[in-house]
Amino acid sequence: SRSAAPLCWARGVLRPATEFRPHVGDRAFRYGDGVFATLLLEQGFLLDADAHVQKLTASADAIGLTVPEPVSSAPRLCEVLRLMGADDSTDAVVRIQVSCESGGRGYDRGECDAWELVELHALPGPRVLSVAILEPGEAPIPAMPAIKSCSALAHVTCARAARRRGVVEAVRCSGDHLLEASSSNLFWEANGDLFTPSASLPLYPGVTRSVVVHEARRSGWTVHEGEFARSALERAGGAFLTNAVRGVEPVAELGGMRMEWAAELEALRAAVQAARIEGAAPLAP
Repeated sequence: SRSAAPLCWARGVLRPATEFRPHVGDRAFRYGDGVFATLLLEQGFLLDADAHVQKLTASADAIGLTVPEPVSSAPRLCEVLRLMGADDSTDAVVRIQVSCESGGRGYDRGECDAWELVELHALPGPRVLSVAILEPGEAPIPAMPAIKSCSALAHVTCARAARRRGVVEAVRCSGDHLLEASSSNLFWEANGDLFTPSASLPLYPGVTRSVVVHEARRSGWTVHEGEFARSALERAGGAFLTNAVRGVEPVAELGGMRMEWAAELEALRAAVQAARIEGAAPLAP
């Protein structure tokens, strides 16, 4: 398929992405005061579009912003993407950001209208996924973990910790309990069951995580969502990370241990992908 279009949609206007500049008073630029969502556009279908728009709306509501009309629903978002040049041959990462502008300094936002930014990016390439388990305090926990906030310094720190350790990804912990990777949720298989840290913990429960839990249970897996110590991974036979762009991504090495990718996990990955495609929003009106 062709590469992503070099355009962005900002404040209701289509423009070359290279020409977009944030306003000096933009709250996301100054303070991380905004929210975002990342979606996968695959062959003209926007995967899990409704769920992502709902999450974006909930995150915006939580910080007192109203999602602008062009990104307030999957059909409206698809309309914007078509205007940006996307069609049924387009594979791309879609990023939506909602923020607002204020004229002066200070943390109090006051009254200001939210605005939207929509971008298209090329898909990332495949990778052999090695994952470290960080020590408590090695990467901070986000202040509002259940909100996909533009204030993402905790995730940046987690990604930097992975780089320092010479691995692709890293899982942060709260005390001795496993949480999440810098941009993904963690799953592992042990003795035929599936395990993942609970959504009630200080982590972001992504849309793809929810699809995995649903499809795994529908396929006959016993799925345990709870608080798990780092030592729980000693029994892991296989593991994977999940996010909107990479879907179900097998882990080759977890905490220094080699992971196997069994046929049952591959079948689950296929079921998750099929469910995501079935629930996708077509770009075509």
